[in-house]
Amino acid sequence: MATQLETQTETSLSLNTTRDTTHSTTEPPANTPKEKLQFGTLSKEIKELVVERVIRPSDLKNVCLVSKELHEIAVRYLYRNVSLDLGSPNDSRLSAFLSPKNIGLKHIKQLRLYLATVYDKCNQEQQAQFAARMILEFLPEDTLEEFRYARRSPLPLPDEEDELDSWCPWKPFSTDNLILLYKRQRKMKWLEVMDLDRDALPELKKNAKMQETMFKNARKLALYPENRETLNLSGFYVEKTKDQLEELIVHCNFPSDASDSRELNDSATAPGLVSNTIFSCMTPFDTCTPFQNLKSLRLHRISLRHCADTWCKFINFHEMQYLRIYHCTGADSLFGQLSKSSHLPKQLKVLEFQHRDNAENEALVALDGFLCLVSGLRDLVLDLDHVKALPAAAGIAKHGKTLELLNVHCTAEGHTNPITSTECDTDELIWDFEDFEKICKACKDLEQLSCAWPHTSLIRSPSDDWRSFENACGHLRNMVTLHISTWPSNKPSTQLLPRPVYETMLQALAQRGFELAAGQHSSSSTSPPPSIDEDDSESSTSESEQRPAKLRIIAFGTSDKIYEREDSKNQFIFVRSTCYDAEGRPKVYAAPVGWCLRQFVEPRSDVLDFVLHQSDRSNKPPCRDHRDTSAWGDEDE
Repeated sequence: MATQLETQTETSLSLNTTRDTTHSTTEPPANTPKEKLQFGTLSKEIKELVVERVIRPSDLKNVCLVSKELHEIAVRYLYRNVSLDLGSPNDSRLSAFLSPKNIGLKHIKQLRLYLATVYDKCNQEQQAQFAARMILEFLPEDTLEEFRYARRSPLPLPDEEDELDSWCPWKPFSTDNLILLYKRQRKMKWLEVMDLDRDALPELKKNAKMQETMFKNARKLALYPENRETLNLSGFYVEKTKDQLEELIVHCNFPSDASDSRELNDSATAPGLVSNTIFSCMTPFDTCTPFQNLKSLRLHRISLRHCADTWCKFINFHEMQYLRIYHCTGADSLFGQLSKSSHLPKQLKVLEFQHRDNAENEALVALDGFLCLVSGLRDLVLDLDHVKALPAAAGIAKHGKTLELLNVHCTAEGHTNPITSTECDTDELIWDFEDFEKICKACKDLEQLSCAWPHTSLIRSPSDDWRSFENACGHLRNMVTLHISTWPSNKPSTQLLPRPVYETMLQALAQRGFELAAGQHSSSSTSPPPSIDEDDSESSTSESEQRPAKLRIIAFGTSDKIYEREDSKNQFIFVRSTCYDAEGRPKVYAAPVGWCLRQFVEPRSDVLDFVLHQSDRSNKPPCRDHRDTSAWGDEDE
């Protein structure tokens, strides 16, 4: 018995020893440090997600120079949208751009061509057309989704003298280049109808194979009719794409003194030449089937006085999500029709309206009624001229739960504004403090705001009206971009400040706004706090203490540039940055930034992209430029 017990004991001890040895070899010691994750050891999918967040082209270029793997990842985002200036000595660099070794060519999705600004314009257009053909020849096939050709939108006011010059900087586009584009790029989602050097419709109708490929993937259609040929070509494009069309742009540019101007617009008896030709495939309109998938509509210089018998027949406004109306006569009739239950949009997200109203302000009245009926707007852009008052604050506050972008500017002609006429030297209307505060309280999720502010002087403390607007903006805790279209002055001084001095003092005013948003301004404790309701006073106070303000950009003035790659001299933009004082403590700093660069610093600043009525007039800052100053520092007489 003793021998058996000793044998069993030894066997159990040996098993336990074996288990301990196995356990010790499989599990690492607890004190062994874990290996830190590095960017180079991450998977390619995670690296793509990281690089996708880089939006500045210069940063993407630097990422391409890091390694071969990052070059392959970043190049697809760097070459996704390409804009080229043609017709200059820089065209010689296109050979390197179109090299077969350039792996970024196959990633180009959007291509925009502009005419370069040069001193000697002799044969510039022919050189640009040749460069455009070379680009289309050497680009890989079936890569482009969108091709645009130097079109400016929206148009200036019809009464301007240089309207035709600002419409298109190029002569008609080459038909041969357009046919080459459709032959090589068969996956285009964006198609344009532009003025050509010859009629391309017969050649397109003869080529059945081209028709099958070029219209197969088309989802967006931009029509720029300005003569009979472009009208007929637009009707052909609409006929081929009406079943799958999702976005439609109709931008007319017929001369106002044309002999057939009356025939172009719709009348009470019959449709006009524009609607009857472009949408000929849907006639008669009373029995037609509206566009089934159309969600976005943008109209420029279209007469909508009798839209009930035309546009409201072949457009299903009930399903419209994006509606943009620019310089369309009779727009009040359209808003009157949209206010009816049969046409009222149920999912409208974006509304942009730029209009010159009549003496009775019929468009403003119709707009106020429409805003009170529709719901769920996310972006609201209103630019009205020749009106007596701003849009009603109640209609804007109705969309407070969904509104993210608000851009409202109104100017008056022949009417005096007590604030603007005596102090601000501008005819732009300014909200009353009660209306402005009502909008700020209702639209708490607003991220971008653009409007006119009361007058203040840069050489004095901010005015009471200016302080009231600052306090009202305290309710907008999610606001990222603030655009103030009116200029502060240096009154009561009668001499204009030099431009560098004015910009420096304007920078100090912008820095005050950033400091107030961050709660770092020295006078923030003495200024009255924004009024809040008694019921949610405790929640609002705790929320303001826990969540910092998101204000990132403050801009003054309106841009006078339509060209998207050039900064404006009549707009000052400041971005919120950080500086350190003498004791090393961080402080808020308003850093000046250009119009082109700010879109890469803060993408949520597209409210500055809109061209307003004020930009068509003299909207220069109230300062003295260098060319207006003599060598002795005095103004030239």
